[in-house]
Amino acid sequence: MSRRDDLFAYLLLEHPRSLRGVQEARDVDPERFDRVADRFLGWAEAARGADYLSACADAMVRFSNDVILAQARYEATGAYEHSSFDHCNDEVYGKREVMDDYLWGVFLTNFCWAHHMEISAFYEDRFLARLPASPAMVEIAPGHGGWGVWAMHTRADASLQGFDISPSSIAIASSVAQAAGVSDRVTYTQRNALDLSAMPEGIADAVICSFLIEHLEQPDDLMAVIGRLLKPGGWAFVTGALTAAQVDHIYEFRRESELVLMAEKHGLRVCETLSVSPKRILPKAKFLPRSMALLCQRTTHGFW
Repeated sequence: MSRRDDLFAYLLLEHPRSLRGVQEARDVDPERFDRVADRFLGWAEAARGADYLSACADAMVRFSNDVILAQARYEATGAYEHSSFDHCNDEVYGKREVMDDYLWGVFLTNFCWAHHMEISAFYEDRFLARLPASPAMVEIAPGHGGWGVWAMHTRADASLQGFDISPSSIAIASSVAQAAGVSDRVTYTQRNALDLSAMPEGIADAVICSFLIEHLEQPDDLMAVIGRLLKPGGWAFVTGALTAAQVDHIYEFRRESELVLMAEKHGLRVCETLSVSPKRILPKAKFLPRSMALLCQRTTHGFW
């Protein structure tokens, strides 16, 4: 049996109500799902050990259920629960036991949620395919590390610097890089993403920043950092959540154009976008939860 088969068998036994959603994710692109799932689960097994499947699958189900409940509260109140980064840092990012479970759960959503499987395909086909020779890459808030490690696995000539405020993220991302055999080309440093504005300008051929922007009180500052770090002509893969509640989502994006305009403001040409939503949403929902991916290039001639 493949690791993908092991995952389906475990979900059928322990979380049968969650199996439908993962099957929907596989239906997006069966060949790609099997390849990505076996790769990510292999890294998880090497990083976590024998209990990797139960630990990660259980965490993914808990995370998914928490997101559904947060969206229901958002539907009832019309607002996200929290507006303070410090509160989220105290309650989530700074608590090792909370973050470890959170991050391993999110790790699996890259391919176990259908709309995130679509974003993973966009990342592989549209972003990774555009990287120049020997790219120097920066990952802002790597979280579980899967996105950056995927790039390093794909491109043996690439190097990556990752920065995250959470010590759990640094530990887990480092373990995933080690498991994938790319740790010699990856460094992770505990640092607030917005402090990266003090780094030298134009140090990166490519920047990865996945699902951080909605976690900030002033997301515009993050887009400025991305624009500053990129070399002219460099590429950025940026994702964000719109009208999609989560315990640590702070900034409520309502329109895709908000992210596009924010990127353009800071010298990023938005070359391609993908906006996707879950296959199933809450009955009579007022808000459509969406995940949006942007493929941006640092402009060389200014805007017209």
